[in-house]
Order: sequence, then C-alpha cells, then structure tokens
Amino acid sequence: MHNSKTLKLRPCKGEFIPCSLEELKEIEELLESDLPDDYKDFVLHYGWSYFSPPAVVKTIERPPEGYTIPSEDYVATGTFYGGLDVDDDRSLLMNLKTLPLYEVFPSQMLAISYDIGSNQFLLGLAGEHRNKIYFWFWDGYTEPSYYESEGLPVPENWQFDNMCLIANSFSDMLSRVIPNPAIDLASE
Repeated sequence: MHNSKTLKLRPCKGEFIPCSLEELKEIEELLESDLPDDYKDFVLHYGWSYFSPPAVVKTIERPPEGYTIPSEDYVATGTFYGGLDVDDDRSLLMNLKTLPLYEVFPSQMLAISYDIGSNQFLLGLAGEHRNKIYFWFWDGYTEPSYYESEGLPVPENWQFDNMCLIANSFSDMLSRVIPNPAIDLASE
C-alpha cells in the first residue's frame, strides 16, 4: 500500500471479522470458481474493515461517460465485506446468497466491498475478467426492461455499462490505495 505510515486498515467494530475457510469454500462452490489467493489471504485475516483516513483507489479506466465522482481518476474506497459474525448485510457469504444485485452483476463476479453510496467493488472470477477488480456504479444501472420499454434492443453486455476497471488483481487494487487527496490530513 502507498503511504503506509498514514493509511491504516481498521476493523469496523473494534475487531476484524474475517471469513472462515468454510465460508470461502461455500462461496467458491456457489460461484463455481476458486477465489484468487491474494483476496483469500486478505479476507481470512481481516474481513469486515475499511481504510482510515478516508482513501481512494486510482483507477485503470476512467468511469463511464456521464458519471460524476470527485475525480475522473479515483474512486473512494469502501468497506470490505467480512465473516458471518457480522450483520447479515456485511457478510460476504450472506450477500452472495441474498443480495438482489447479484441478479444484475455480470456472472461470476463477487461483491467484495461497498462505498457510502452503495456502489460495489466486484472481483471477476472467470474468463478475461478473472482476478480483475471493477467499480460498479449504482446510479448508472439500467435494467433491461428500460431498453425494452423504449423499443430498443437490450445491449449484449448491458451488465458492464455502469462499471470501470480499477485494478488487475486484488493486490494491484491495494497498491493503488492512497489517502483521499481532497482531505487535509494535516488538520486531523
């Protein structure tokens, strides 16, 4: 991680709530894919956590046209999902089983983190997207029914229209994390 002297990974509720090996095995079975080792190591040790002070991730791709974020080159980091000891909506496994957004995410993508606006960080688990981390913009989500109601064909890759590539792997994402430049650290 950049700026490791000032940027720290913090637990959400006083202690880290990592996933168990059993949870990760069930996740892999549900997704019919192995999780990347770098991500497994992270979630087995940390789980439900966030960066402090507030941080951003320098993206590889710019956000899709029309998306407004503080910078065209950064997205705010989020809170990582954790183990089953946390509230159901913060558990990596429970989200996979119950989060309605999995019906609209591209297949074989795992939501690993979320930001304050409920945007999601997705980990690709298959094909050309394997190991890559994407930022999924909630505000840009367009349901297929919208296209149909407008008399338009549903685009072939409609699930990707509101996403941008932020890293080539989980480790790459962590290396792109920096303190939010919009926040004056000297005043904290």
